Amino acid sequence: MKTLLRSVLGQTVIWRALRQMKRAVTRAQPAPPADPRDAVVTWLNPPPAAEAKAALDAKLRVEHVAHPAAVRCRWLTRFGTPFDAEPTTVPLPRPPFPHASEEVTVRVPTPDVVGDFTLEIDLVRGGELVEAARGVRVGLPVVGPRATDIDYHSVYRTANLDENHWWVVGAYHSKAEYEKSSRERLGMLTGFGLTPDSHVLDVGCGTGQMAGAMLDYLTPRGRYAGTDIGVEAIRFCNRTFRRPNFAFEVGGLTTVPFAENGTFDLAIFFSVFTHTFADETALLLAEAKRLLKPGGVIIADVITSELVERGAGHRGEMVVNKDHFLRLAAMLGYTAEVLGRWPWNRHAERFMFKLRPQ
Repeated sequence: MKTLLRSVLGQTVIWRALRQMKRAVTRAQPAPPADPRDAVVTWLNPPPAAEAKAALDAKLRVEHVAHPAAVRCRWLTRFGTPFDAEPTTVPLPRPPFPHASEEVTVRVPTPDVVGDFTLEIDLVRGGELVEAARGVRVGLPVVGPRATDIDYHSVYRTANLDENHWWVVGAYHSKAEYEKSSRERLGMLTGFGLTPDSHVLDVGCGTGQMAGAMLDYLTPRGRYAGTDIGVEAIRFCNRTFRRPNFAFEVGGLTTVPFAENGTFDLAIFFSVFTHTFADETALLLAEAKRLLKPGGVIIADVITSELVERGAGHRGEMVVNKDHFLRLAAMLGYTAEVLGRWPWNRHAERFMFKLRPQ
């Protein structure tokens, strides 16, 4: 009886109409994805670089998320390993509709050190990656804070060098501390072979920290030549350190103004390669090589970090990869000897090198 009744009803016009309406409604509803393979995260307008010890606002588009999820942002080193900072995880503001997109801005704290990083952005649920969802990875160099960047021309133009020449180019708290550092550097150089008769090239001489230290040290047979990009600094040195065998000339970022090849026993680059980009460093090393006597040497310091592939930073502080710096030196015909090393931060060291032309 039930079978017969169902068969009869199925033949009625009303029943057939209801079945057609049901099929039409079913076809009009998009079926939710069986899995989240279509889920995609896109970073809209990522910046070219990030500032250390700060935060950036990552504007993201999240598409085709079938179920509630969260966005996870974490920093990777240049080796692809997670950096030692907690990831930033932000739930989506509301459960998105199937196959819809949602824009969300995530505020991401930046690493506290300079380096070549990648920001990895993924979808997670319950702390686990959403299976097969497509996140985004953007290479993002991290440079020092903007407040530590330096425009040396502006610094020299606006400073009263007669009153505070000791303060302009260093982190010295007093003139006495500046002069103490000068004496210590002179003692270090004498330990590395400097004599009163040496001919010394001081690249990046600033307001004459080493010129002052050598004023009473070098004999008339010795020679001191200082160069800096700051016109005001060179004028100050010329009127302050008056000796016939002392000379000061304005130089460039990649050029040394002295033309006499093969005349110097020693070239010093104190706090120079800590502010120059890698290509500039290479050109300055090439300039120094033409000016050194046979057997002459360079003494220079650099800040190094394995988090940097070549170099990263700005004029305030440039951090280099030590192996890359040594490769540059070797390509220019130098052998390198480590004279000293000191911790700079938890991921960087400061090295003092002696470079000798082969």
